[in-house]
Amino acid sequence: MIVNDVFSKRQSIATYTLEELSNLIHHGQVKLRDVNKLHVRAIKKYILENVLTEQIYFPPIVANVDYLGSEKPQELTIIDGSQRLAALCQIEEMGYREAKSDHPEEMKKGYKLLLFFQHTEIAVQIFEGLSKEESDQLYIDLNTKGKKVALSKRIAFDSRKELNIITNSILETNSQLKTAGVEIEKIAVVRPANKKLLSLSHLRQIVAIFLTGKMVFRTMEDRYEMHMEAEDYIKLINTWFHELFKLYPPERIGDFQISMLANHPLLISIAYFANKGLKNTNLKEREQELVERMRSLKDVDFNRKNPIWKEFAGTARGGYFYLANDKANIEKLVNFLEEQGR
Repeated sequence: MIVNDVFSKRQSIATYTLEELSNLIHHGQVKLRDVNKLHVRAIKKYILENVLTEQIYFPPIVANVDYLGSEKPQELTIIDGSQRLAALCQIEEMGYREAKSDHPEEMKKGYKLLLFFQHTEIAVQIFEGLSKEESDQLYIDLNTKGKKVALSKRIAFDSRKELNIITNSILETNSQLKTAGVEIEKIAVVRPANKKLLSLSHLRQIVAIFLTGKMVFRTMEDRYEMHMEAEDYIKLINTWFHELFKLYPPERIGDFQISMLANHPLLISIAYFANKGLKNTNLKEREQELVERMRSLKDVDFNRKNPIWKEFAGTARGGYFYLANDKANIEKLVNFLEEQGR
């Protein structure tokens, strides 16, 4: 084991099998920080969902020891990674449980977990002789100083979630949407200065409405069932945008000075209106009904100066009216849109 002096502290990197770490923890030779059961459960879920594809990635565990010698330390005080270790050391038990399942897919995961437990090694970055204060400060720095991955990068690089894959495809291929504008660099679209139609998180929210057939008030990550192939959703969403830009041209739709569709609550209300009750229908039927619903709105005046919009909940600020982004108001907007379609 190679030991280096860094900033007056000696440190090294060692690898341990999961079985080694599990035994060390069982015999009290590894001291963990307080463990959050919900966090541990989330890590176990991540492992279970990705074990078959072997796409499981963890940064090194960080630990402190009294003395670094030439041999791998057998007593560790964990600085960062207690939740990961707690989850990893339950892999064997989880594997046996899944292997007993009557469901072939779950059984396959169980046997894969057992192999994972037997053959996986974890990297541990080991510091020598840190005081409790230094260990605590290092823990804080590791968990607060790192830069969060931008949403645009998570969507571009996350190949596991269909929600992100579909959002990225729409973003890259829809020329009308590019004209209307999607804010990628900033978290929110600040009106009236920003004339881009959507933020990236809002676009993903609209995609989520198509996937679930439900009104999504927050961007969801899991717990949804896809009833069509990703390519079908992409086609359907592109059709919706095509019909939307017939109602208001993409060059001006995000201009809050003239377009009420630049009010996000109205835009997501239209997305839900176009999808309501259609989740389980096939692509052809769903696309046909969506087009009919969108075209039923052709006589609605989406100009900001239309007094009808003041009948909904909202706030007047700086000479502009901002629709309230809450469940009751969106339901009222959807009811209004349905009335236009009758």
